[in-house]
Amino acid sequence: MLTLYYNPGSCSLASHAALEEAGIEHRLVKIDLAAGANEAPEYLEKNIWGRVPALEVDGIILTENIAILSYIADRAEQGTLLPPIGSFERIRALEWLALLSSTVHVAFRPLFRPGRLATTEAGQADVAAVGLASLNRTLAALERKIGESTYALGERISLVDLYLFVFLLWMQRPVLAGKLEPRPGLDALCERLVDRPSIRRAMVAEGLIQTA
Repeated sequence: MLTLYYNPGSCSLASHAALEEAGIEHRLVKIDLAAGANEAPEYLEKNIWGRVPALEVDGIILTENIAILSYIADRAEQGTLLPPIGSFERIRALEWLALLSSTVHVAFRPLFRPGRLATTEAGQADVAAVGLASLNRTLAALERKIGESTYALGERISLVDLYLFVFLLWMQRPVLAGKLEPRPGLDALCERLVDRPSIRRAMVAEGLIQTA
C-alpha cells in the first residue's frame, strides 16, 4: 500500500490525481500546511523538507512531484500516463513537468506567500505587484504553448495535464479575483480536466468538491 502525504488543493493534488488515474491503491495522510503540520517533528522525520507531496513506498519516502509522478507512470500500464521511454514525446513530457515545477509553480508564490519574500507591508505589496505582472506573463506563455491542443501533449491526456490542473485551479483562488488577464484556452482546458473522473475522485477525497 502506498501512502500519499498531501495538503488539500496544493500541488500534491497532481500526485493524488495520478494515483487515481492509474488505479493504484493508496491511502492518504493529510498534512495541514495552514496548521503547521508540515513542521511537526514526526513529519520532518519522514520528509526533511517539510513539504508535500511525499509518497511512502515500502517504508521509503519519495519527494518532489516530478519524481512521484514518474514513479506512478512506471507503475501504470506502459504509455498510459506518459509517452513510452526512449521516445522524443517522453522528453517533451519531462520538459513540461520541469516547466510546471520550476517556473509555473514559482510564479504564484509572490501572490500567495509575499511574507516569505519580504518582511514589511510595503515590501510585500511590492513583491505582490511585481509577482502579478510576472504571473500574467507566465500564464500568457502557457496559453500560447498549449495553443489549440486538447491537452498539453496533444489529443491524449497525460500526467502533464494532471499537474497543470493544479495551477489552473489556483488561477481561481480569491486572492487573484479580477487580477488575471483573460486566458480562454486555459479556462477551457480546466473545464475539460475538472470533468475527468480521476481528478474528481481526488478532489472529493480532499474536500475540494462534494461529489464525483
